[in-house]
Amino acid sequence: MPTTEFNASKRIAVDREGTGPAVVLTHGLGDSAETWNELRPLLGDVETWAWDMLGHGRSAKPVESDAYSKQGALADLDDVIKEVGREVVLIGHSLGGYLSQYRAICNCSGVRGLVLIATGPGYRDPERREKWNRSVRRVAKHFEIPSAAAQLAEQHDGLVMENLERLTLPVLQIIGERDRRFHGAFEVVKGRLPDVESLRVPDAGHHVHRSHAQAIGPVVRSFLERLAGPLEARAADS
Repeated sequence: MPTTEFNASKRIAVDREGTGPAVVLTHGLGDSAETWNELRPLLGDVETWAWDMLGHGRSAKPVESDAYSKQGALADLDDVIKEVGREVVLIGHSLGGYLSQYRAICNCSGVRGLVLIATGPGYRDPERREKWNRSVRRVAKHFEIPSAAAQLAEQHDGLVMENLERLTLPVLQIIGERDRRFHGAFEVVKGRLPDVESLRVPDAGHHVHRSHAQAIGPVVRSFLERLAGPLEARAADS
């Protein structure tokens, strides 16, 4: 069973489970750490750290609008990485994958690789970003989260899209065949990253990590095993 802890701010719930190389799991908007329940047992001998974003799951749920921001979410992700205390692989779904990319581009310290599930790199064009933001606010109304928490997924810059080539870490990206909204982004990432493995899963939608965990589990595990030697060596030295 996972051990539940809290980050340095005491507002973010984190589930830690297993032993071995460290993996940090970041969910999407409206989800929680529980979204990884089907995939976690299939990852092999790793130590998983799955956290609930602010406003989600067992984490604090402030109603104030200014409590939620991308930078705040990135700071919480940093807290989790620091709590792990050694190099990690970041696995993120949707918003969680976008935050993982953002963190690795701005600061790749402590990160060995990325697994991006149903994730895009955002938009250069301000009009397309605003269209995305409107859709986020509309969809978030159906989630059991404070309405202000939708701001976590809003995009107000094109940093990730504009700096993809700086993402030189090993990357595995996974998308469902029916998740057509992200197909274009999937191809962009596939074409621009120097070290990327890409997987389309037949008959899968946006939550491919839940609906098709048995299909993608071995692929993610193989990717983690590719990185395991350096990770284990560093863990032994820490």
